[in-house]
Amino acid sequence: MEKIYAQQGDLILNETNKVPTSAKKITLDNKVLTLLRGEGVNTHDLMVDELSDVEVFQDGETLYLKTRKKVNLVHQEHGTQTLEPNKIYKRIIEREFDYNEMEARNVRD
Repeated sequence: MEKIYAQQGDLILNETNKVPTSAKKITLDNKVLTLLRGEGVNTHDLMVDELSDVEVFQDGETLYLKTRKKVNLVHQEHGTQTLEPNKIYKRIIEREFDYNEMEARNVRD
């Protein structure tokens, strides 16, 4: 079961029960992980105190965050949200449909 946990403009994090077995672990080399770049200089950044505070997995275009401690999701316009420890979050990018062009595309914030 998934439920929306946090939303910052075009970025949505759903809380989920597990990371798919097909997802590959991503090794972090920085205490700031940009989850999504918006228009201009705006970014949705995951900020951790220690690299071990979160594990990140990728399955195609989908990212999963497995938190061990509280971590912050920071955006220049939408403020800071805190993700709870010991949970799994799935990154969703909001999409819109352009009926003139008859195509779906990611919303850009």
